[in-house]
Amino acid sequence: MKITQMRVNHVEKPLGFQITPASFSWKVQENGTAKKQKYAQIRVYKGTELIFDSGAQESADSLDYCAELALSPRTRYRWTVEVTGDNGETALGESWFETGKMDEAWSGKWITPDLDSSIQPALRKTFTLEKKTDNARLYLCALGVYECYINGKKVGKEYLAPGYHSYDFHLQAQTYDVAEYLKEGTNELVIWIGDGWFRGRLGFDGGYTNLYGNKAYAIGELYVDEVLTVCTDETWQCKSSPAVFSNIYDGEIYDARLEDALTSGEDWKGVTAEAPDRCGSLCDRYSLPIVKKETFTPTEILHTPKDEIVLNFGQNLTGWVEFDCCIPEGFQIRLTASEIMQDGCFYHENLRTAKTEYTYISSGKAAHARPHFTFYGFQYMKVEYLNEAGEILSNSGETESWRPDLRTFAAYHLRSDFDQIGTIVTGVEKVNQLFSNALWGQKDNFLDVPTDCPQRDERLGWTGDAQVFSETACYNMFVPAFYRKYLWDMRAEQSILGGSVPNVVPRLKEGMVAEHGSCPWGDAGVVIPWNTYLHYGSKTLLRECYPGMKAWVDCQRKKDEAVEGPHLVKDGFHFADWLALDNDQPGPFGATDPLYIASAYYYRCAKSVAEAAAVLGYEEDAGEYAGLARDILKAIQDKYFDEEGLCTSKTQTGSALAIAFGLNPEKAEKGAEGKALRTRVEANANHLNTGFVGTTILCPALTGSGSNDTAVTLLLNEDFPSWLYCVNLGATTIWERWNSVLPDGHISPEGMNSLNHYSYGSIAAWMYGSLGGLRPLKPGFRKAVIEPHADRRLGSFSCELDTSAGLYKSAWRYQEDGSVMYEIEVPFNAEAELILNGETRILEAGRYVF
Repeated sequence: MKITQMRVNHVEKPLGFQITPASFSWKVQENGTAKKQKYAQIRVYKGTELIFDSGAQESADSLDYCAELALSPRTRYRWTVEVTGDNGETALGESWFETGKMDEAWSGKWITPDLDSSIQPALRKTFTLEKKTDNARLYLCALGVYECYINGKKVGKEYLAPGYHSYDFHLQAQTYDVAEYLKEGTNELVIWIGDGWFRGRLGFDGGYTNLYGNKAYAIGELYVDEVLTVCTDETWQCKSSPAVFSNIYDGEIYDARLEDALTSGEDWKGVTAEAPDRCGSLCDRYSLPIVKKETFTPTEILHTPKDEIVLNFGQNLTGWVEFDCCIPEGFQIRLTASEIMQDGCFYHENLRTAKTEYTYISSGKAAHARPHFTFYGFQYMKVEYLNEAGEILSNSGETESWRPDLRTFAAYHLRSDFDQIGTIVTGVEKVNQLFSNALWGQKDNFLDVPTDCPQRDERLGWTGDAQVFSETACYNMFVPAFYRKYLWDMRAEQSILGGSVPNVVPRLKEGMVAEHGSCPWGDAGVVIPWNTYLHYGSKTLLRECYPGMKAWVDCQRKKDEAVEGPHLVKDGFHFADWLALDNDQPGPFGATDPLYIASAYYYRCAKSVAEAAAVLGYEEDAGEYAGLARDILKAIQDKYFDEEGLCTSKTQTGSALAIAFGLNPEKAEKGAEGKALRTRVEANANHLNTGFVGTTILCPALTGSGSNDTAVTLLLNEDFPSWLYCVNLGATTIWERWNSVLPDGHISPEGMNSLNHYSYGSIAAWMYGSLGGLRPLKPGFRKAVIEPHADRRLGSFSCELDTSAGLYKSAWRYQEDGSVMYEIEVPFNAEAELILNGETRILEAGRYVF
């Protein structure tokens, strides 16, 4: 046996994260005869002192062992877990975690530069060390976004710190191990600060600026050998950084001519001790760091009919492009990002007001150029060269020798630092591309918050998009820590809205993006934490999220009870089946009754809160919300179902909701709603016409009601509207609309056309859960159901899922004689119910072939 993936609060070796409450988890790799864990013992040490010992416990849960610990700030702890298998074999694993500032008072002061507020500043402090050290920690936060340099070297591998969160409720400080950057003698610590989400523009139609503050701020403390050595105060200095302009939407202008000024002692200004006045208090970080995860080089260098040079990186990705160059002083290289070409030429009008540019102004020296305080969603980058007067130079004819080799330009994908846990491979290459598109939609939009899109003047944490995709997200990637942070922000926003969930989290407090309480956007407050619990099995995280789940249902109930009548959602604005194709009226709203959809989600959320309360031992709540759920269900059945027990909202989405949420009355003939759904799909030429709500549940409802063949037909359709329609037109991510691009390759004339929206990528959850048949029967996949649905048209299917309980595999392929071979793998200390041809087998850990 071997112990792997030892985590605290779902993070391996967390440095400076919010640790309380402390949940320990681990996995066991077993290649011998042990099948289950018999005992586990967890110990925690502060130095050599043992501060916690669980003893050997049969009940110690490798998914979530919550320990009551008395922790000190700025302290590293070592922890071990010893597992004994049912065959007597043992394994010992060791790891560590380190606390940040916790509740310790800060000696450092908030400081702001004595510069015009439009300047993107660099803050500096020099100090002396008598000797080099192996023990140094920097505790730091700056607003908007920052990078820190010690003796000219960037500290750490993280970018865009401190990330995007609800700054008016909390400010997350980062902890850095900086011993390697320090030296004996004089040292220099410099912090560059960009506007970021804090004071840069956010929102539509030009958006809003200075939402949280109109100045740049920083606070920090440097401890060397556990002694406070440097802290932010009035002795610091400031001047403009070389990043003279930056904005999340518009990009960055970097003037390398200012680099030398940062190394001189001249023209530095002072700073003022002043704290941001519209922000919450400092706390240890929840956010995973934003890091570089993958690298791409150009697959094509295009010279367009308009004399443009465009780099095609072959994948729509989130991040930026870096390059080496040595060009004349004052000359510029400008990159502009886009998702698609039009008629062989560069195009980015679908990004609306976002400029999405990076301009590098040369100092005349050889340099490596990259952005610092922005990011882009792109597949293509237009490259322009400008002289010192700012005039664009022609790309025709002979070109100057100083122009860099475009083949060496590299695109770096940035996202929060989590990893892929699920893979799917089928016998149809276009379906494999679709899965890749859904995966990349998540990679590109999970940059500190689950955004709707990563490229245009939006990039906001829309809760509806996050809600419908959350099951797929939990299959694809290991995201409990990512969601922990997002849900903390959500609960904070709920606290001033009477429990209502904003349409966007963090919530912009102005304009349309300040609105809240719309179905199924608000239902993210329950659906996301419940899906997270089902997939990862952490009661500790569920308990942390429970107040927000309960608050959303209570908010719904208060509105419901304010209007006489049965327990239903009776009014209000609801996005409902957003962007469905089944409405004869123009506009983005689907034909399914929005109040039916809202009431169905009201029922689902009340039921989930009751189930969560039961899991957590809140018996009174469990009974109360189970009763509420029953009342809502009866009201839905009375209002929205006919005498035969069929849904009166006669749309694909209407029937799919009834099946997926279990809404049909008992009097309904078994399978009747499924038959109605199949008939509606067939009547639409075997095509879907669903939007955000219906698409997520359509194929699961078809499979669950005995029409898996119809679900696979929808998967394999290649004409509009279908998933493979997008694949055939070269999509490498999921589009916002079914027809965001027309068959001739032109962007649809409809407004609001992002080519990187993950919502319709929710089909991947059905691929895992129905084609592979792999679903959690007990939270965290401690017990799974494996009920694969083979289809000859796919030829073969294989999914692997590295769950919190370990690695599962469900695969099938058709043989030459027409039979189907199934390969199943169940991990150590887990079991599965395998359902094949109506027969159920219980499988313990091991590998199987049927």
